[in-house]
Amino acid sequence: MYEYVEESVIKPYRRYCSNIMIELRDSLNENYDIITQFSLVGSGSDSRNMVTANGNGPFDLDYNLQIIRMPDKYWNNLMKLKDTVRNELNKIVHNTFFSDGKDSKSVITSLLHFNDEPNVEFSFDIAILARNNNGNWCRLIHNKSFQNQFTWNEVPTSHNVKDKAQALKSKHLWNEVRDRYLDLKNKYLRNNDNNHPSFIVYVEAVNQIYQRYFR
Repeated sequence: MYEYVEESVIKPYRRYCSNIMIELRDSLNENYDIITQFSLVGSGSDSRNMVTANGNGPFDLDYNLQIIRMPDKYWNNLMKLKDTVRNELNKIVHNTFFSDGKDSKSVITSLLHFNDEPNVEFSFDIAILARNNNGNWCRLIHNKSFQNQFTWNEVPTSHNVKDKAQALKSKHLWNEVRDRYLDLKNKYLRNNDNNHPSFIVYVEAVNQIYQRYFR
């Protein structure tokens, strides 16, 4: 079952990965005119102290790479966009303990191994996001089983999630969000449901607690 990871354990990994993400952001800007910002799902500014691990297994950090602006050639060719992000990441993590980024369905995953052992000690995932005309976030999805298709999938009710989180914190309701987040993570784990990554679970938890007290 999922449990929260202590801040003292998270801190050195977060610092190292944040440096990688800063370098990735700057490289995409300077070399490709892809303007992005990144946020850390779980222990980021909106959802602090919410990194989870399944029992004694490894934990991961989940980053959202949010597209602010980019040339039309990337909007019109989403495979090119994801390949560009992944290739730039691989240049940055080259000759480190991290493996090259793996193109998963909804994220790019980089694994960390220690002492040449096969077991994964830690990983970090990068999801590529952009807002649609309704203001909701959409995740870049690679449907490998359906004609190798790349699409934007909307995260339902993700509009104003940051404002909702701040409203809940101002009313000292954040522990209820944390409890609900953990409940949802474990519910999806019991159901073998792999279609609810951390950001989607986070949005769901914030919305449910917000509805309870503000609607």
